[in-house]
Amino acid sequence: METIPLFPLSAVLFPAGIMQLQIFEPRYLDLVSRCLKEGSGFGVVWLREGDEVHREQSGVDNRLAQIGTYAKITDWDSLPNGLLGITITGEKKFRLLSSYRQDDNLNIAEVEWLEDDQTALPVEEFGDLSALLQQLTEHPHLTRFNLQTDIEDAATLSYLLAQFLPLDESLKFQLLQQSNALQRLDDLTDLLDQFSG
Repeated sequence: METIPLFPLSAVLFPAGIMQLQIFEPRYLDLVSRCLKEGSGFGVVWLREGDEVHREQSGVDNRLAQIGTYAKITDWDSLPNGLLGITITGEKKFRLLSSYRQDDNLNIAEVEWLEDDQTALPVEEFGDLSALLQQLTEHPHLTRFNLQTDIEDAATLSYLLAQFLPLDESLKFQLLQQSNALQRLDDLTDLLDQFSG
């Protein structure tokens, strides 16, 4: 068990996945500053309902998903709109055991780390998915991340595809919960078959 700060988002982050965020709330500006100084990270959890931005009178109980991804800040910049922009990369999954909100409204959680399945990628079976990832990384929105596509394990391929395919966040969360990488790849294949016809 470990205690980590949380960053609830209306989007799902996967291990190996990359995401860009704009930071403007004081609680997250403080968190980012601390993470950059200490080289630490935070937990990204999917916000099933509620608002990412804290509002005193929102009246909505934020419902945090029970599985999340620990992230580290890999880049930051001052954006043209005056906000702080950060790039985060997912590292490992965790299960949320309990959480509470500090006086500064930052969510803190006790988590347990979830072991990632180490499965070699059966290229003959999932070569089409590897080719799809290669095509995705050539999209203008993703080229700036310089993603490596010579992936040899099923988990990384499944996580990157799930991160960058235009799937509903509820589907992404189902894939994040899946503990078997080969099953996750099968699920992605089924989803792609549904989309194609």
